[in-house]
Amino acid sequence: MKTLYIVRHGETDWNKMGKYQGITDVPLNKNGLAQAVACGKALEHIQFNRILSSDLSRALVTAESIRGNRSVDIKIDERLRELNFGDWEALLFSEIEDRWPGLIDEMYRRPDTVKVPNGESFKELQDRAWAGVFEFISENDDDETLLITCHGGTIRTILCKLLNIPISHCWNFSQGNTAINRVFYNGMGEYDHNILNLLNDTAHVELLQGHA
Repeated sequence: MKTLYIVRHGETDWNKMGKYQGITDVPLNKNGLAQAVACGKALEHIQFNRILSSDLSRALVTAESIRGNRSVDIKIDERLRELNFGDWEALLFSEIEDRWPGLIDEMYRRPDTVKVPNGESFKELQDRAWAGVFEFISENDDDETLLITCHGGTIRTILCKLLNIPISHCWNFSQGNTAINRVFYNGMGEYDHNILNLLNDTAHVELLQGHA
């Protein structure tokens, strides 16, 4: 069995402003860097055998912060990028609604049917992201503990794939900044089943904010 820790990146200024940042390489802001450090402390007792990250800096810096002083290389894969929001990149929800009335609501209601203008569908995102994740997982048959850092939409589609859940339900999973998810991975065969053991754990962020 492999244990997968799948972590979303820390906060960026675009997250804070509500801008859609997809494949745009927006760095972590001061709060996001602090979240990444806090996430690293929350996972400091975990011995990661291997690490995989999206190539976008907000995910990669999060991975580096979690890795800390462990002597583990980080494999970078651009297939783990966030959904390509196409014409919606850098826009606010209200701006998207003004230009494409009703379409953004449809994306949240029916993510399995909507393709962002000049961007991607969630199925396209899932296909490319899962290809990268499955390749990484399958590099050996050892029992391992793996860290994967990427993006909210990407993680939702990966969880759907791992749990054999239709992609139409991808928005059922909350994913806060530096959310920790843990999956016990047994394979993708007909009789295998994977177990979601932890979802959207952001206790370290709440402690950082003094809410716990």
